[in-house]
Amino acid sequence: MQINYKIIEYKNNLFKNLNLGIFRISIMKKYQTILIATLLIGGGFIFYAKHSGEINQDARDMLKNANFLTVCDETLYYSLGEVDSRFEISQDELINVLAQAENVWEKDLNRNVLEYREGATFKINLVFDSRQQQTIEKNKLDSQLDRLEAIRGNLSDEYQSLQNKYDKLLTEYKKDLKTYEKTVAIFNKKVNDWNKKGGASEDEYEKLKEEEDAITKLKKDLELQRKVVNKLIADMNNLAQKENGLVDAYNNKIKTYKDTFGEGKEFDQGVYNGVGINVYQFHDKSDLELVLVHELGHALGLNHLENPESVMYYLMEKQNLENIKLTAQDLQAIKDVCRIE
Repeated sequence: MQINYKIIEYKNNLFKNLNLGIFRISIMKKYQTILIATLLIGGGFIFYAKHSGEINQDARDMLKNANFLTVCDETLYYSLGEVDSRFEISQDELINVLAQAENVWEKDLNRNVLEYREGATFKINLVFDSRQQQTIEKNKLDSQLDRLEAIRGNLSDEYQSLQNKYDKLLTEYKKDLKTYEKTVAIFNKKVNDWNKKGGASEDEYEKLKEEEDAITKLKKDLELQRKVVNKLIADMNNLAQKENGLVDAYNNKIKTYKDTFGEGKEFDQGVYNGVGINVYQFHDKSDLELVLVHELGHALGLNHLENPESVMYYLMEKQNLENIKLTAQDLQAIKDVCRIE
């Protein structure tokens, strides 16, 4: 009986230990559940903090796809990305041009659809490649054409001045020539008359001698005038040859210009890639503004339009760079995208 008792006691202790172990395991499972839940919630917050922009963007895209939200219901924030120094434009100048490009869209919409914000994920990049190198060469050619045009203009002005002087001197020369010829004819008649009479008296001879000296002086003056007129003709001919040479050079430059750069340029100067805008080419700040207006239009959801004067036309051709603004077609296109009446 004593042995059995010990066995029973041992079994009872065993059950007590098992029950305690089960209790401890149950407590541990609860703590593990709480710990896992805490880690999951914390991890979720960390993941959201790191990817909130993407999550929010995905949510906004879903709303847009479901036609609950348009580009005019929110602001597209952008910042500067990579800006190659070879474009020779400062950050402040670039931000100012961007503000002008913004205004082209916003002033007619009367909505803040675009805004520069430091650090925004939508980047404006200036990427230097063969296109901007081509623009640099084009600018050089433009300068050469401007210089040729200026020289040609100066030559034309000089030629016109010589022409006016020539016309005046030629008129005077012809007038003096007639006077000379008339004076010579009268003098010769007097000499012939005196010769028929057997000769002039000493007093008359002296008078004839004075007239002859005056005629000789007129002749010398006429010769000087003739030389001046002929010199003017030679100078004018030289100027004409120079001008003709410049005209040929100018026409050759124009041909090179058209062969190289064409008439109208397709909008490959900038590209909207869904997450930003890469600008590859611009001639000056007005040109850059038009490129940015065009690509921001794509970022707002617009496609190309058929009006050559529209900022969303596929060619840079007939837009007014001195006063860039939306055409009626541009405005209607953005209103359609934004579902604005």
